[in-house]
Amino acid sequence: MKLLVDIGNSNIVFGIFENKWKYVWRIKTQKDKPALYYSLKLNELLWEAGIDVKDIEFKVLSSVVPKLKDIIVEVLEKLNDKPLVILDRNIYDKLDIEVKNPLEMGTDLVANAIAAHKLYNGNVIIVDFGTALTFTAMDESGNILGVNIAPGLQTAVNALIGNTAQLPKVKLEFPPHPIGSNTVEAIQNGVLIGYIGLVKYMIKAIKTYLGHDYKTVVTGGLSSVIAPNIGEIDFVEPNLTLYGLLFAGELVLIQ
Repeated sequence: MKLLVDIGNSNIVFGIFENKWKYVWRIKTQKDKPALYYSLKLNELLWEAGIDVKDIEFKVLSSVVPKLKDIIVEVLEKLNDKPLVILDRNIYDKLDIEVKNPLEMGTDLVANAIAAHKLYNGNVIIVDFGTALTFTAMDESGNILGVNIAPGLQTAVNALIGNTAQLPKVKLEFPPHPIGSNTVEAIQNGVLIGYIGLVKYMIKAIKTYLGHDYKTVVTGGLSSVIAPNIGEIDFVEPNLTLYGLLFAGELVLIQ
């Protein structure tokens, strides 16, 4: 089995793959915690799942949080003596995609592109509903053509609530009617319906510029909330980033 780790700004995601995704765990990203904290967390998850660390064949790490990268590298290196692959610009020449701006592009987006290129084999637009809402366009040859970035759904809600004293915290779920009858519903509709429009128009604009033979895949923790209401989606893959890490590990280690 393989262990894939994606350090994001909101969550750290651990995936265990053995012919299929056996486990996917999410823990909150905490930049001030030491390696011991994360080592205990990971070992507890593995122990509860009955996984012997000796059975993990290789590990792959992606991080968009520089402060935590070395900490988690330490945790993974001490976990067992099997290979650890770090997805960064040092291995991009071993991948089957082309990253034009490696210093500017997050490794999570690179992982998404690796996975989409292998799984969907064509021109694709990847929409990732994470802390940021990102749109990555890639052609059938694996060339990443560009990226657009907007605030993520939860980021938008947090910014609205954080700067407005009388607004409550709200769940990201659709209310029964498209016009709010109270403050919570007003925020839910404003963000969710608004983002449906944002995503649909962004996909349309990208396709108009690049050509309309592009399939669209969505991923990210909040993709299930909004994707069914967009109508422009060909594939939904919540574990796209982890798939990309899996494929990156295989590409690097078989060479």
